[in-house]
Order: sequence, then structure tokens, then C-alpha cells
Amino acid sequence: MVSLQAFLTLLSLVTLSSSQDIPQPTRVYNFPQILDHFSYSNESTMLWNQRVFEYDAFWKNDSGPLFVYTGNEGPLESFWNNTGFMFDLAPKMGALIVFIEHRYYGESLPFGDDSFSTNNLRYLASTQAVSDFANVIVQIKKEKKISKVVSFGGSYGGMLTAWLRIKYPQVVDVAVAASAPLPMMAQSHKMPKAFFQIVTEDFALANEKCPDIVRTAFKKLDVLRSIEGGDQVIGSTFSLCTPFNSTQFDHLVGWIRNSLLMMAMVDYPYPADFFGRLPAWPVKAACEIMLGEALTSKDELQALANAAGLFYNGTEGTKECFDIYEDFIYCADITGCGTGPEAVAWDFQCCTEFQLAQPSNNVTDMFPAMAWNESIVGDYCMNKYNVRPDPVRASREYWSADFTAASNIIFSNGLLDPWHAGGVLEDVNPSVKAIVIAEGAHHLDLRGANANDPESVKAARLQEIELIQSWLAGEEKQPENLIHF
Repeated sequence: MVSLQAFLTLLSLVTLSSSQDIPQPTRVYNFPQILDHFSYSNESTMLWNQRVFEYDAFWKNDSGPLFVYTGNEGPLESFWNNTGFMFDLAPKMGALIVFIEHRYYGESLPFGDDSFSTNNLRYLASTQAVSDFANVIVQIKKEKKISKVVSFGGSYGGMLTAWLRIKYPQVVDVAVAASAPLPMMAQSHKMPKAFFQIVTEDFALANEKCPDIVRTAFKKLDVLRSIEGGDQVIGSTFSLCTPFNSTQFDHLVGWIRNSLLMMAMVDYPYPADFFGRLPAWPVKAACEIMLGEALTSKDELQALANAAGLFYNGTEGTKECFDIYEDFIYCADITGCGTGPEAVAWDFQCCTEFQLAQPSNNVTDMFPAMAWNESIVGDYCMNKYNVRPDPVRASREYWSADFTAASNIIFSNGLLDPWHAGGVLEDVNPSVKAIVIAEGAHHLDLRGANANDPESVKAARLQEIELIQSWLAGEEKQPENLIHF
């Protein structure tokens, strides 16, 4: 149970951090990392520069733990600026904060500009990344004489932080894995709901009329592509930068779908700029845009275009037109791979070890039906990288849906997050705990405390804090001796 004192103390933190309040690193350095942790060849001795951010202003070097963020599929700055929970908690525990960039993302490129050739991508794997993290942590523990380590991660980073605890329990004492859809990759796991079904339910929760507007708009879009002059109407409606033609139809659908699912993922209760500068409760904002247009002009397609524009244009609204190929990249992940070099890296990972969301079906969801299966993805990956996905790799390497032998892992999931259906939603054992956040979007609990946070995320953070404290203290330490927040 959460004590009253703990609750009152956490409330005092509610306005402590936002992306603007998070301090700059006190140290940025390159760690000489091993290229291949699993080979005895000459290449295994090759070193490359892995970027590390450090913040030591809170650190009590005689007793403080190490807080580590296991980097995701993107530049380190994005996760540093959007993981304020670590900065809220570190002063109370005297922790040293370290963020480690994932290989092949941001500036941590083993082969520099040549890192994304098919041959050089063979060193991009989660197993290598987890070993990278362990290698950095071991060195920091040795240099700083730190004995206790808590790892944090959200989304793919949450998967990595859980795997780090599982694979290297002697290196990490506690793992906080937020919005980590690990069981999704186990073939035996039966998801309670499909990914796009949850996106649809999020929009229905904002307003029950919104999914019907989206369905109707997609039907009109499908009709327009087959009639004379339809391409021009589509291009004009969606403010496309270049003339539209019917061969681009599937990509346009993906571009639209991506905007809606991303707003569902980052449906935070305050303005945020994690995946673009968006207003508070962006799903509700998008619904209001659609409802307003549908009521005034009776044009559901324009309503859908305006909602998609909210995501790609953000609250600043500086774009006069949209380049659907610049904004959205078709790849092995149906939910999108992002843009830039990172998109190539994530595409490759989804072509080798990760099989994620199911397709849309237009029955349980509001999106056009789209075939998406292992065969389709496999053919795409063979054509692009000469590889095929291994559907059981994650289960083989990391147990995936069976964490009964694991310990000291917190799995948190928000019910607004489409990825929660692939997550751990029930306690596995006394030290593998599941925290479900009713009003939480994608790893909202790892963001800094905010005055607009719903009660469910405040309670989740309290529970996470108490578990971290108790597990770090060990069984020999009595509960009354624990720090309370």
C-alpha cells in the first residue's frame, strides 16, 4: 500500500520537470565499444564510438545508485528530453544518471556513413545492443565504485531494459520497462485486442462519432482514386506537395494511418514534442477537428485530411504542403519506421528479429483492410536486405512471454497506448510486477511529473518508486527503513 506521506511527497514533484526543465548533460563522451560481442574473429576486436550522456549533479558518490536509460531506435537527445521521471527521482536517491545510445542510431554508428550498407548492418541486433549496455555499465560501476543499478526504458528501450536484467542480472539490479510489448513477439501469445482496434477505441473514447468519420473518409478516398479527376481532388484535399496518382494510394493510406496511430500513442494530457509538437490530448484535438469539418462542410475526407495534418504539421503549422514520402516511410513495421537513417536501421531489425503489430482489417478497426503477414514481410525483406525475419528469435533469446524465472522487473502499460495489448498486463511473480495505467499513453509514467497528470499515472509512479526502493534495499532491510517519496 502507498503511504499518505509517500503520496503527499510525490504531489510536491508534479511540476518539477518537463522537457524544458530537464538539464543538459554534465558530460557527453564516446565509449570505445566492441563491434561483435559473440565472435572470436579479428572483427570482434574492432572498436567504435558509442555515445553516452551523463548527469552527476544529484549523485551521492558514497551511496547513490546508477540510473541507466537503455537507448531506443533514435538519437539519444529525444529520450533524454522525454524521460523526466529519472530526473525527478534521482535527487531523492542521490543517483548518477546515464543514457546510452543504441548502436546504429543517432551518432553511434559503428561504420560511420557506411553503417547502413546491407553487409555492415549484420552487426545490428538487440543481443549486441544489450551487451553494449552491459559493457558500458560494468565500466561505470568499476570507475565510480557504484554497487546498485536501476535501468529504465520505454517502448523498444523498455524491451531492452527488461532483457538487460534477464541476460545480465549481475549488472542490473532493477529494471523499469514501460510500454514494452515483449509477449507480442512470442508466437504463443494471444493478444486480447489488435493494435489498430485499440487506436480506433481511443478515438471512440474521445468522441464516439470519430471512427465513423474516418471509415467514411477512407471509403470516399477509395472511390475517388478510380474516377476521372479524383487524383486532383485527393491531392488538393490533403495539400500534397506533388501531383497525386493512383499508384501512390497505398502509401497515402499508410501516411494517414500513421498520423492517427501516432497520436494515439502519444495521447498525453499536456502539450508535448516527443513525436512532433502536439497539443494536449491530441486524439481529442484531432477528433474535434474532424467533427468541426464534418459538421460545417459535410466533407469527411477533408475532415480526415485536417486531422492527419495536425500530426505532421503540429501546433506550429508551418507546412504549406505535405510530402507523404518524406513524412512516412513504408517498411517492415506496419506502424512505421520513422524517417532518416534511423528508419533504415529499424526496418532492418524488423526484417530480422521483430514481428510487431497485426494488420488493419476494417472490422474491429476504422482503417482499410490491409494484408500483412510473415510471407509478405519476408518477401519484402529478401528483396531489400536478402534476409527473412525469424519469428521465434525473441522467444528463444529472451523467453518473450514467459518471465517466471525473472526477477526485479516492473512492466508498466497504459491502456490508451495501442502497444499495451502486446505487453505484460498481470503480475508474473512477486518480483516481476505489472502496472496498468488506465489513462496512460505510450510510457507516460517515464515522463516527468506534470500538473495535468491523471491520478492513474501518479499512482503508477508511486508504486514504481516503492518497488525500486524495496528491491534495491534487499530482503534484509526492513520496510520502515526505506526512503518514502
